[in-house]
Amino acid sequence: MKGINAVINAEQEAFYLEYPCHSDDEKRWFMMRVVPFKYSTDFYYVITHQNITERKLAEEEVQKLANIDGLTDIFNRGYFDSFLEQEWNRCKRLNMPLSLALIDLDDFKLLNDTYGHQQGDECLKQVAAVLKQYTKRPSDICARFGGEEFVLVYGNTNSEQATIIINAIVEQLKQLNICNELSLPSKTLTVSVGLASVIPCNSYKIQNMVKEADDLLYKAKTAGKNLVCAADLTVVD
Repeated sequence: MKGINAVINAEQEAFYLEYPCHSDDEKRWFMMRVVPFKYSTDFYYVITHQNITERKLAEEEVQKLANIDGLTDIFNRGYFDSFLEQEWNRCKRLNMPLSLALIDLDDFKLLNDTYGHQQGDECLKQVAAVLKQYTKRPSDICARFGGEEFVLVYGNTNSEQATIIINAIVEQLKQLNICNELSLPSKTLTVSVGLASVIPCNSYKIQNMVKEADDLLYKAKTAGKNLVCAADLTVVD
């Protein structure tokens, strides 16, 4: 590592590095410190690792306040973009699958026009509350993608596993039984979902995955809505 070599070569007095070391169930951060010392005529180097999780969690909580969607109380689009990049890089480094789902509320304009925007806002809040129940790990996130669209990210989750989760979400959203009488044939709120899964690599970009999920969502919409369209992407690096 460049920083450690700089200390060894006496180009700088010390080297510090803060780095994440998350598990599937817990967020953890550490700080590595490298310093030289001389004993008699010999030079040695001390490398220490300090757990800084408590401080990082506090900093993250403060930052999170600026990253929350004011209406739905889940993450906003800006935080989603930064989270997806971090999780993409982690999964690429560890050769793990990553799944991304775009969820769109079917005929939401009809709901707004029929019952008013206040009822539409309440609908968005109820949907967001359900999504939060399915993002419990540090590698999971739900966010408002824009308007009546939501996005979910699941790290270290393959297509089969993600499909099970998404189907459970869709079923729970149906159980809300939110009235949308002009939306036929259901007359209740339904959703369409585009789900893309891939093992990140250098030859495939984040933007490709988001576009793939969006294309799958469009496919679900044009096929009649109230559907989940999924694809397990095979990419050769």
